[in-house]
Amino acid sequence: MTGDPTDRFSELVALGDRMALDEACLLVAAHAHPVDVDAELARLDALAADVRGDDAESIAHDLCHRLGFAGDRATYHDPRNSLLPDVVDRRLGIPISLATLAMEIGRRKGVPVEGIGMPGHFLVRDARVDDVYIDLFDAGRRLDRAGCQAVFAGLHPKAPWSDDFLAPVGPVAVVSRVLNNLANAYRRGGDKADLVWTLALRLALPGVTARERRELAVLLGAVGRFVEGAEVLEATGDAADHQAARRLRARLN
Repeated sequence: MTGDPTDRFSELVALGDRMALDEACLLVAAHAHPVDVDAELARLDALAADVRGDDAESIAHDLCHRLGFAGDRATYHDPRNSLLPDVVDRRLGIPISLATLAMEIGRRKGVPVEGIGMPGHFLVRDARVDDVYIDLFDAGRRLDRAGCQAVFAGLHPKAPWSDDFLAPVGPVAVVSRVLNNLANAYRRGGDKADLVWTLALRLALPGVTARERRELAVLLGAVGRFVEGAEVLEATGDAADHQAARRLRARLN
């Protein structure tokens, strides 16, 4: 694939949940370091051909137990855990990146592996099987609804449970969450340059908050990209943000 990865990412996002999840995730990674998207797609094809199993649980088991994919518990917040090519390289990831890999392997094999966006912990399930959820981060462990609720309670002891947490989510929600994870990783590491592109990509997706817009605007202003920062602020529709945008534009003079 040739062309600008940001432009191509925007094209995919415009498709909504019809976007190609694997390509979108590879394009995110292409903003962190050079990525040959076509070669990475071919590598996913080859991995799928090597994976054994014809249901989500057996695919997850093969990925984790024969091919060595695992949850990165030691350096969970390493940004590489959210970059799909790096996950394949290192055989390490966080729940959503390992789940994304399983979903894309499943798609290539004709197995309907769905993503389950439970708050704080991403799972997968086979769309053909009721009340079976799979935790790729925990070596492909099988969970029922009660098991999922127990995992949630361990992460959020004071939060109420909702069965809605086990509803399947589409590519837009997955990519949004990947970018949120990346942004948090870059904040923790103080990496402002990478945080800028991560937040900029996040703006292309639904659900972006005014706080995220303001954070991006401040970062853009700090590196002298005053017009871009002003445009981000103006998009919030907030009077105070419009005043801040005018101040940024004034710094051009």
